[in-house]
Formats: sequence, C-alpha cells, structure tokens
Amino acid sequence: MSDHTTAIVPLDSWCYSAPELLSAGRPVDIGLLAEALVYYDSVLINVATQPQLAEILRWFLERGTLRELLALIRGGIVRFYDYAFSTAAVLDSGTGRFSIWNIQDQAQAEPETFEQRFLYHRSVEELFPNSRQRADLYKAFRGRVIEVKAKEFGRAVDEAREDYGTPRRNALILQAFADELYRMRGLGKAPEITTIVERLGDGTARRITWNVDFAELARIAGPELNFGLGTPLTAGALSNRLIWSAAQLGCDLYLARPMAMLVGDKLYETTERAARKGSIIEELRSKVEFPDIRSLVNSDGLTFDAVLQVRDRGCKFRRWLQEEADRDRDAIIAYHNEVARELGLIAVGRKVLSMFGVMGGGALGSVVGAAVAGPAGAALGGAVGTASGYAVDVAAKIGADWKPVVFGEWLRHRIQKLVQEV
Repeated sequence: MSDHTTAIVPLDSWCYSAPELLSAGRPVDIGLLAEALVYYDSVLINVATQPQLAEILRWFLERGTLRELLALIRGGIVRFYDYAFSTAAVLDSGTGRFSIWNIQDQAQAEPETFEQRFLYHRSVEELFPNSRQRADLYKAFRGRVIEVKAKEFGRAVDEAREDYGTPRRNALILQAFADELYRMRGLGKAPEITTIVERLGDGTARRITWNVDFAELARIAGPELNFGLGTPLTAGALSNRLIWSAAQLGCDLYLARPMAMLVGDKLYETTERAARKGSIIEELRSKVEFPDIRSLVNSDGLTFDAVLQVRDRGCKFRRWLQEEADRDRDAIIAYHNEVARELGLIAVGRKVLSMFGVMGGGALGSVVGAAVAGPAGAALGGAVGTASGYAVDVAAKIGADWKPVVFGEWLRHRIQKLVQEV
C-alpha cells in the first residue's frame, strides 16, 4: 500500500539527471538528497557506480557531517537501493544498430553483495584508511540496502524496446534532453523534435529518423556529458526501471530534470489503462516563500545541519503528502511559508514547488494528458523487442494500492499542445 512516506532518489548526475552538475564536474546530486529528506520520512538513495558512492561519502567527510549521514543510515531514514546490474544501449558494430539490455556479472548476480562490490571498492576504502572507521561504515550499511537483480527488470527493458518503435515516445525522450541542454547553455528555445520510425525488411529491427543532428547536440553538450546515439534509448529504459521499482515498493519518486519528464509521460500512458479506476495525473507547480534547498546545498549555500533543522520543522509537508484524502494545494503552500518564517529562511529566496502524480480527485489542478506524434531526418537503427506485460502490470497497481507522487518538472505544456494536434 502506498503511504507516501518513502521516495526513491537517484543521485547520479548524467545527461538525463542533473546534467548541469555533471557538466560542472559534479558526479552526484547531494542537493536532491537534502531536499527529499525534507519531504519524506525515509529515502532510498540510488547511485550507479562505486566512485559516485565515494563522492557522497567524501562530501559529508569534508564538511564534518559524516556522523549525521551514518546516523540517518543506522536509523533507516536513509537506505540504499542498488540495481545490481547495468541497463545500457549496446551498439552492434556489424549492423550499426543499438539494442537495450540488462547486463549483470557473476558477482552482481549473487545475493547481498553490495558491501563487497561498493564498500570494499578502492575509491571508498581510500577515504577510510583506519580499519576501525571502515568497520563502522560496513556496520552502518548492513541490513539497510535493497539489492535488485536483472531478472526482476526484464519487463522494463522489453518496454523500452517497444517504446523505441514509437515516434511519440522517441520524440519526447530526446525533446526532454534538448530542452534542458538549451536551457543550460542559454541558447533559447530548443528545436521541436520529430521522428519517423520504419520497420526494416527482416522485421527484427526498426530505423529511427530524427529531424536533428546528434553530432551537433553532442557538441553543445560537451565531452563531460558523453551524449551519443544510444543515450535516449538508455534514458527510456532507466525511466521504465524507476517506475517499476516504485510500483513494486509502493513508494514515490524524487527526480531531477529531465528524468522526471520521461517518468511523467510514461505514467500518463499507464494511467490511461487504469482510467476505469478513476486515476488521473495531476500537477502542482507554484512559487513558495521557501529556499531552493537543492541548489543551495549543491552550491554550499546551506549546510547539512541546516537541512536537518528544516526537516525537523517539515513534518507538516510530510503529513500533507501522506493524507489519503484530496490534497489542498493552498495548505502545502501555506506550510512552506510558515516553516520559512519560523526558521528565518524568507530572505534566502523563493523556490518553485514542482510535483505531479496519480492523485485522484481535483485538488492539485488540471488533468494533464499525453499523446504525442511527429515526422522526419538523421538515421538510427534499433532492435525490436517483443510486447511486454510491463505497462499492464504497472497500470494494475496504479489506483489500486499505489498512487505515486513524483517530485520534479513534467513536460505538461508540450504534451498538452501535442494532444491538441493529434
């Protein structure tokens, strides 16, 4: 049963999650963790690599707050959610086509290997030269990691293969990145992305033709982002993977741009299938008298101790999320203003509160729908997968025992425009 007490929070920075941080040489989004702690009783952190975990630990060590982080871990407030496999687009050099796979080695396939794979890694152990420190670290993590294996996420990848043959979904995935990239670089409005999908003669692959030049997007992105032809395919699979995780756990998602946009579109597709249950996606986007905790933490404008003070006073935010009845949008705005006054944070600035989800009722604003299409220009091949039960299974959970809330911005304006054009 979904009770909105817990959210999955991916902290790795890459093209589809906090690309502005990665572009600046920051591989993890500590600010996203800080903000999620204000809104949720507990959070499930996900990092993709051992150096990213080392970077998180280094951040707390350098600021003298590692003790606070370990206390949160021991208390079950912060836990780790480990995909013990990689999901990646793989290029067949012979055909020039990409396909998407879950890739898992022998160590990853074994149960409960997070400690061995992550905490014994050189990048982490170098931070703790004292054996007693390392023992304390290992003890803090034991029993507080959820490991999931490749076999549990086959359907998420199957769905990504199906999505790869859908012009609407392909256009939206690349559009989300292009919009964020142009915003980051101060280039104004990104071009409108369109695609054509053709089934190739042997029936085992599709060719996707885009109206944009991938090489030019990669040039604008810069080498730090490592953007390429297979990146959108990977992004689609990872958005499906996050939704599948949240659906299995009955929890929420706390996401950075532009991943939230991909998740929002996919959730819309599945709520359409669950419409008989009266489930709809609604959105709240409003300015509040409250600091942008994520940006302030990432820029060292707010200490982690200060974040914990905000968390202590933020119980009203969390209670608002956890109520099963229709949520009063005026109440959540008032709570932000009240907490900011109590803590003397009014002068720190204002933030845009962005969230959406399967709420039911009409409390959060307009119903938002999606159905996107498009035509046209630079070719890319992709392997075809078989139809999966992913969407059906996720839809069955939505509105029954899971009504996910997602913190992050959604492509509402673009989706509504495309709906009207269909």
